[in-house]
Amino acid sequence: MRLWLALIVMLMAAPLRADPACEAIAALGRVAAGSRAGDLAGLDRALRRIDTERAMWDLRGHPLARHRADLDAALRLAEEAVTLARRDGEAAAHARLAAPAARAVQGRLVLLLARHACAPERAAGPQAGPEAEERPGPATGDGLAGMRMADLAGLGLGALVLAGLGTLLGRLLARRNRRRRRQARRHAVNLPARLRAGRSETETRLVDISRLGAKLRLDPEFEPGPLGAVIITLGDRRIGARARWRNRHYVGVQFLRPLPEDAVAPILTLPEPEGVAPQPG
Repeated sequence: MRLWLALIVMLMAAPLRADPACEAIAALGRVAAGSRAGDLAGLDRALRRIDTERAMWDLRGHPLARHRADLDAALRLAEEAVTLARRDGEAAAHARLAAPAARAVQGRLVLLLARHACAPERAAGPQAGPEAEERPGPATGDGLAGMRMADLAGLGLGALVLAGLGTLLGRLLARRNRRRRRQARRHAVNLPARLRAGRSETETRLVDISRLGAKLRLDPEFEPGPLGAVIITLGDRRIGARARWRNRHYVGVQFLRPLPEDAVAPILTLPEPEGVAPQPG
């Protein structure tokens, strides 16, 4: 029961989890923005937040992974600028970032991110700038459409899986409820029994029984103290149980183990002991 609920929660939460490739692209976008703007503090934070090897692993199978050399060059440039700022001051770092070769590396990174970013990054991410405008990627729209189709396909598959699990869970619960109802079917009887609670023991009458428990009539004078674990003797059968409720005349017990399927019928046909007249229920 709890396992099925956990699976359903995980499947429902899965569409909400960000795509690892999109997270890696967003992290690279923060590096690109800090590098182009000369924001050394922001660039330092962006580098601290990105694990290069993990980001490249998350991009496996993504078109951007084919440009590993360009990505590595941009990351090395950013790391050099941060190192220069710490060692020689911000002026040296700004000069490194403003060099023509550095600008070319930055522009290449921005262009790649603009071509391959996820939909939110296309709308709000760093602009590609003049370098990107000179080299527009014809596959940009196709990539976006492909990603949307993939998202829709994933959502559709998730919906089908959820529907299947919901149907299966419903059937399991219905079967369990039917089984519980069969087990809990109560039979009215009026049979002599003995009830032992701790060191106290008394004659009693069994007034109904099911596979799961029973109800017994008690002598109002019987005071065994707080009822807990009890033993019920029916003929030659001793049944361990636990008292669940009690009033002045009756006590309800739950068997420690449900009775076997074929054990209730013989109890219903137990004869009265000789010399004992049945009492009214």
